[in-house]
Amino acid sequence: MKKKEFKFALSGARSTTTIRSQSLFDISYKEPNKSPIDIYESNMLSYKKLLGCFVLEPKTGNYTSLASQGNEEWAKLSNLLILGFISSVESYVRCLLRRLLLIDGESKGKSYSKSVTYGAAIHHNKKLLPEALMEDYSFHSAYNIKETVKSFTGVNLNNLTKNPELATAFTDFDFIGQLRHCVVHRSGLFGSNNALSLGLEQYYEYLEKPIKLELSVVQEAAKACDNLVKELNDTLFSEFLNRTINTYDWTGDFRSDAKYFNKYFNVFSPSNKSFLKLKCYHEFRDCNKLRYRRK
Repeated sequence: MKKKEFKFALSGARSTTTIRSQSLFDISYKEPNKSPIDIYESNMLSYKKLLGCFVLEPKTGNYTSLASQGNEEWAKLSNLLILGFISSVESYVRCLLRRLLLIDGESKGKSYSKSVTYGAAIHHNKKLLPEALMEDYSFHSAYNIKETVKSFTGVNLNNLTKNPELATAFTDFDFIGQLRHCVVHRSGLFGSNNALSLGLEQYYEYLEKPIKLELSVVQEAAKACDNLVKELNDTLFSEFLNRTINTYDWTGDFRSDAKYFNKYFNVFSPSNKSFLKLKCYHEFRDCNKLRYRRK
């Protein structure tokens, strides 16, 4: 006689889900005709607006600021905002590298030997295809950003002794990255690996404690992400433009050089800084003595 297998419905009722048959993606979406840093700032603004959420108090019928309550709902929202901030930085890095791979010859050369899936090669839009190169890469840590930038473009960001601002921005970003790890992998609890990364002696008493973020902390996290993107954007702009000195036939005359200069300036410049284009070119020209290269 076959032994009866013990099974008991202890966990409650289940219901069939139709998630796979639902509309999940916005097929009408087209990437904005903006620079990567503009897209980043737009994404971040959407998240920052959530800091002003108000909730209805059923007993009184009044709306109160979620951030001011510091309750469980605020804890969940603040955790989700940390994820959104980090995701915005990651999207910025991906977008920037993709745009650079389309215009920068040296970066193209570095990436020609890298692989994409057959499906991506068949179905991806040509301008978006470089995105498929980074499918298995993540950018939620300073190390990952530095190594991927170096791998795809040849620009080395590992020695930042002459760029303390970017070094500090990376350090602050890594701190937020540890909070992100707690939210994603440990439901907001602070783990031993997080403590080891941040400093075990300083943080050991918080092991297995939930993250509890006040509004000011979330605002500082947003500021840290903003600082990293701005420092990284300026640093890479200089690095990429400076290394074109021996690649392009610069003349020192903007009328001739615009075809080279504009494509880099347009990738890196925020829209509200476009008026600085000529001033930026003149500084680039003078620093590299381009006016003396005229034939």
